[in-house]
Amino acid sequence: MLNDRFHIGVIQTSLHASAAWVDDKSGNWQQCVQMSEIEERRAKREIRHFLASLRGVDRLPDVILLPELSVPLGFEPKLKKAAEKLEAIIIAGLDYRIQTGESRPTVSNEAVVIVPRRLRGRQIARNTEVRRVGKTYPAPAEKTKLQLITGASVAFLAHPTVWIFESAELGKFAVAICYDFMDLDRIVMYRNKIQTLFILAYNRDTTSFDHLAEALSRMLFCNVVVCNCGQFGGSLAVSPFREPFRRSIYRHSGQCLPHAQLIELPLAALAAHQQGIEGKDFKSLPPGFEEVQPLAAITEAL
Repeated sequence: MLNDRFHIGVIQTSLHASAAWVDDKSGNWQQCVQMSEIEERRAKREIRHFLASLRGVDRLPDVILLPELSVPLGFEPKLKKAAEKLEAIIIAGLDYRIQTGESRPTVSNEAVVIVPRRLRGRQIARNTEVRRVGKTYPAPAEKTKLQLITGASVAFLAHPTVWIFESAELGKFAVAICYDFMDLDRIVMYRNKIQTLFILAYNRDTTSFDHLAEALSRMLFCNVVVCNCGQFGGSLAVSPFREPFRRSIYRHSGQCLPHAQLIELPLAALAAHQQGIEGKDFKSLPPGFEEVQPLAAITEAL
């Protein structure tokens, strides 16, 4: 049975790209596409601090989010233990993964979804499960930086897969990484499939993501949560409530502001509304949500 509310812990770390991924003039491209030692230590310290702060709240989160590229690869086992201790799903953006076996220097950008064997006091599996969600499209600036960071013209390995996770208590939710938020094909695949969309980002253009989250919350008729890095801020959560003042669940603006916040999203009532059981709390369903009408495109030369 779906929970009435979905409790999300949003963590903004202060990782700074200009300090984390730099050409150290060593000629070793693999070293240059991994976090610098100083930034890695700081990232681990911040993550531990914020996880501890969420552990101290009255109502523990169901899911904890960490931004794109924010977690050093070697810290993944600690995240797994944290998920088990908190009995919460952790969805976190990992540092670049070096792809072996490629003909040229290549990296991928992935998020890890850690599902503990116990969730909110109830055992759901024998073992803690880990899934990886890959990024399909690098942002133009990201692609350029990878090509220039070492002079080795590092390539980006795309993961053209759309992930949707399903839970009896937490409903259906999807995870995408930063620039994939703007992929129209992906958005169409989410329609009428999810109650919550999580976006992990390292994004400068926070205003555009604000507008996109608002629009997609209505078009997909779901909760949309953006977890951005603290360096640029702009994390937010929106839901398609009827009254405008209720739609913005959470918004954290301002640069260089690392922090953690627990937010609460609608779930059971939203899912019922998606199924046509309309209530007074939410907007009307968007066109084509219940029954898609095939459209014919006509192009006429003038």
